Amino acid sequence: MKPDAAKPSADHPEYTLGAREAERLREAERAFLDRPQLSIRARIASGFLLCFLLVALTAAGSLGLLYGVKAKVRFLSASESLSGHLHVARSHFRDYFREGRGLAEARREAEAALDHYRENTVVLLAVAGPEDLARVSRNLVRLSEALAEASSIERYGAWDPSLRDEVEGTLERESGQALELMDQLMTREAAQAGRLLSMAQILPFASLAILLLIIFWVAWILARTITLSLQRFHEYTRRISAGDFSPITPAKPYRDEFSDLALAVNRMLFELRAREAQVTRAGKLAALGTFTAGIAHELNNPLNNISITAEALLEECREGGDSRKARLLKSIYNEVQRADAIVRGLLDFTRDEPSPLAPLRLLDPVEGAADLLANEMALSSVVFDNRVPADLPPVRGDYDALRQLFFNLFLNAVQAMPKGGRLTVTAGPREGGGAWVEVTDEGSGIPAEALPHVFDPFFTTKERGKGTGLGLAICHGVVERHKGEIHVDSVPGRGTTVRLLFPPAPGPAEAAP
Repeated sequence: MKPDAAKPSADHPEYTLGAREAERLREAERAFLDRPQLSIRARIASGFLLCFLLVALTAAGSLGLLYGVKAKVRFLSASESLSGHLHVARSHFRDYFREGRGLAEARREAEAALDHYRENTVVLLAVAGPEDLARVSRNLVRLSEALAEASSIERYGAWDPSLRDEVEGTLERESGQALELMDQLMTREAAQAGRLLSMAQILPFASLAILLLIIFWVAWILARTITLSLQRFHEYTRRISAGDFSPITPAKPYRDEFSDLALAVNRMLFELRAREAQVTRAGKLAALGTFTAGIAHELNNPLNNISITAEALLEECREGGDSRKARLLKSIYNEVQRADAIVRGLLDFTRDEPSPLAPLRLLDPVEGAADLLANEMALSSVVFDNRVPADLPPVRGDYDALRQLFFNLFLNAVQAMPKGGRLTVTAGPREGGGAWVEVTDEGSGIPAEALPHVFDPFFTTKERGKGTGLGLAICHGVVERHKGEIHVDSVPGRGTTVRLLFPPAPGPAEAAP
């Protein structure tokens, strides 16, 4: 796993509240996100689309009815003119056979009827069937031919009585059939035109009724959805105000805008609880600061006296040649110096103003902390494996604070390996500048349920009397002042890894003091 990989930091809600709470939040989010999307916006758009389609269909239907009525009106007009020509032609040839005059007028009207039929064939075919029109056409042609034959007989010879009766019968039959068929077609189409007009009158009212039903249906669904959702959120707020911060779970088989709101509320509740826990921890740290500041000031003077006395005795032993006492006094002096560094670290930890930071090599505070614990590591059979490169990019920090940080981490690692083991420190550059450091031990590890609380003051997993629970709290404060991040990853029985991320520092690194 890369040290810069995304993992919750000490201030992240998952560390603050615990993996169980984070998993409950993720389960609620998955339950929402796994449901099909059916937003209120989509339902409103669907309602408007239905209304638009209904209006479009109504308009198309009205236009179709209007076109049908117009076609039938044109058909009736053309049929009326055609019937008029036939009636006039029939009247003239009847006058001819009764009174001997009007044959030419009859022939002229018959030709006019045939021409009118041919000119309006498209209009007639748009309404009447081709078979009916073919019959009318045959009648008109035969009528014209019979009148032409009568004109020829009248011009070149006398009428034979039998031939006269035959021609008169043909004219009556063809004109009568044509007129009868046209009357039938006109009656039928007039009735259909009346029905179309009735439908055109009914269609807008029917469409309006359906449109109102659709609008009412969509409005009812939306009102019901919004009202029920608001009622549920009212219950959620009452539950939250009563102190129940459990995540909101889906109440509908689909996901809409209220589902997104529920996801946001869940995240807000999670963050609020995390902030509440951080405020509680900050209060503990403030109380710890006040407490430790008083103790540190009280310890400072005795430590100075012990240090001065030990240094003076050490000089006397060196002058007197007592090497054994000199070694013991040197050990006392070193431990007093370490205690003094711890006191100064506590004072820095409780100080409100930020400590002065300067570019430095991370290798220096790592080696300084390791030197302070060298004897304890040897007694515990812990092998210290320092893999921090000397050419690591510098970070902006305070040497004493960082040495105290690594001292606490190394001490925790040594105490976690009472039967010995390996303490490994690795480091490397971060993408974009800065550096990362990993402190890994082979100890007993930290239980998963304890991980969210490892940075809380006075929280410890050690046996009673073997830990104060302040080490990692101080580490967290140091990392915060250095604008860095601290992460803890642990597997019970296999060890713990603490990851530190530091921002870059401009300028060359300073050597350790």
